[in-house]
Amino acid sequence: MLRAEGVTLGYGRTPVVHDVTLDLVEGGVGLIGESGSGKTTLARAFLGLLTPTSGNIWYGQQTLKNADMKAFRKDVQPVFQAEALDPRMRVGGSIAEALPRNARHRVPELLEQVGLSPDLATRRPHQLSGGQRQRVVIARALAVGPRLLILDEPTSALDVTVQARILDLLAGLDTERLLITHNLAVVGRLCRTSHVLFAGRVVESGPTADILAKPAHPYTLALRDAVPKLGGEPPVTTGRTEARPAGTGCPFRLRCPLAVPECEEAPALRDVDGRQVACHRAEDVLVG
Repeated sequence: MLRAEGVTLGYGRTPVVHDVTLDLVEGGVGLIGESGSGKTTLARAFLGLLTPTSGNIWYGQQTLKNADMKAFRKDVQPVFQAEALDPRMRVGGSIAEALPRNARHRVPELLEQVGLSPDLATRRPHQLSGGQRQRVVIARALAVGPRLLILDEPTSALDVTVQARILDLLAGLDTERLLITHNLAVVGRLCRTSHVLFAGRVVESGPTADILAKPAHPYTLALRDAVPKLGGEPPVTTGRTEARPAGTGCPFRLRCPLAVPECEEAPALRDVDGRQVACHRAEDVLVG
């Protein structure tokens, strides 16, 4: 449904996303990366909220700037974090806002669809828990019957048990997903395909299960190894985590423990072990 083709964009003169090409395919797609990697900026371009400096976002057979935006807004809906709710509006009003007047009777049905009591329609956001507010945001997005949900860190502000309930809900929806997150467990649950971003560039793409089980890029490996394990050793710190992205060559080379002189030349994405990787030493990462 959506495709980024050679997309570069940023804020003012500061580029944030660099020449990114990727498809939103069936089975859920994850955009993985630390804060500042360009995930949310790219998601806003997919939503039509930002215009690429170069390249295009394709919606079906048309570029997004030439598309029927009424149809696009029905097909593609964002799910922001729970704080996106207007504190002055009651829950029912927030959901009904997305519905035509003759369909506002569906508010109780939508609340039940996300596992909430219709009685909550009369409450304001501050009267709900974090998990309840996140479900209201999802219900509002589902109101127009979208084909694709673009979810920006939908579980980051929730405790573990509430996260599990939200993930069960999202996994059970008959709707495609683009998930922006730094949480590898969430991506593993909801996304068949993933793209790892570092400094606005895709450094690894492929089946999520393969990427998480056996990363081929040092940055992906660092993200995976930084996840705490219950009852295990403390997370591993890989390379110099304080180093800024390099301005030339491989952007990760100043933090990479495997960097060699060859890394002063920027690596292109290439096929390695069933995925695409932008690393001169991808085979060494797989072996290691």
